[in-house]
Amino acid sequence: MNIEPAFTVLRREQLLIDHSPHSTQFENLTEQLLRAFSAAAVIPTLTAEEIRLYAALALLHDVGKRAIPQEILNKPGHLTREEFEVMKSHTTQGCELLEQIPELRKCEAFPAICDVCRHHHERWDGSGYPDRLAGEDITPWVQVVGLADAFDALIHPRVYKPAYPPDQARDMILSGACGVFHPLLLACFAQHIGAISKAVYSSAC
Repeated sequence: MNIEPAFTVLRREQLLIDHSPHSTQFENLTEQLLRAFSAAAVIPTLTAEEIRLYAALALLHDVGKRAIPQEILNKPGHLTREEFEVMKSHTTQGCELLEQIPELRKCEAFPAICDVCRHHHERWDGSGYPDRLAGEDITPWVQVVGLADAFDALIHPRVYKPAYPPDQARDMILSGACGVFHPLLLACFAQHIGAISKAVYSSAC
């Protein structure tokens, strides 16, 4: 898959910021998890090139948050039910935003970009959103992006919560605090996330 034409369009449209420190960390986290899961055969085996491609595409998972009002994105404390429904819509809003760019729709990577935008909050037991996909209906690499996103969000401060230490973030994910992930992914995650997080976030954690 050639992602460069898609990335060229996305940078031009200012929808991709892939050289910020946090973007680099998130891409590295996703890449390291994909490598570990592929090596352990808990996802279909990926080539080194596929791992790099999917890690880069992971940077686009939250592009739909551009359409979410700032007062919801930056609200301290808990969202109301109505506000949370708006927040959840970033998954579908991202796809709608991308579909409005004709040049992007012609790119080979477009279906994969839409997949990660729309489905990174789906969960193994069908409790996620927006489509309530379950099990193998969720693309394996997108499941990994969802897991990386959950861990990354926990260890960084937000207006509504503090940053959690990596060990606590790991335990929260394993306990189901961020939804249910593939049990084999979780077992591999538990084994490797300590070393991976130290390597990726050594300057921040």
